Amino acid sequence: MAKKEQRIAISFRSDLKYTELIVLVLGFIRKLLDIADEVFFKIEISLREAANNAIVHGNGRDPHKRVHTEFVWDKSFLRIRVRDENNRQVDLQAVEDKINHCHPLSFNGRGIMIIRSYMDRFEFHNRPGGSEVV
Repeated sequence: MAKKEQRIAISFRSDLKYTELIVLVLGFIRKLLDIADEVFFKIEISLREAANNAIVHGNGRDPHKRVHTEFVWDKSFLRIRVRDENNRQVDLQAVEDKINHCHPLSFNGRGIMIIRSYMDRFEFHNRPGGSEVV
């Protein structure tokens, strides 16, 4: 029998207030998967960081650009994608360097470092029309 993945996709304009919307969706998924408090905390912080990075750094808070968020899950996994609509190629090596030299209390680079340390897997991709964190 094939896996029965569930999927929710949300697209919103680049405004930080919409981060709360996707956290509400994550809370809904938490109940379905019975995610423990300490695990949920890590996922929530990572989701907030990814969304805020897409809004602020990727889209430059441009209200005409959108952030695309997708949640895919079944009983054994939860995968979250956050994609912005920036029109430039992000230098992946520069991102890696920033992560490797980031101080935990720094205002820049901390988000990706947090996501990478809290999640089981972390991927960063340049996609046509935007950058994506999985």
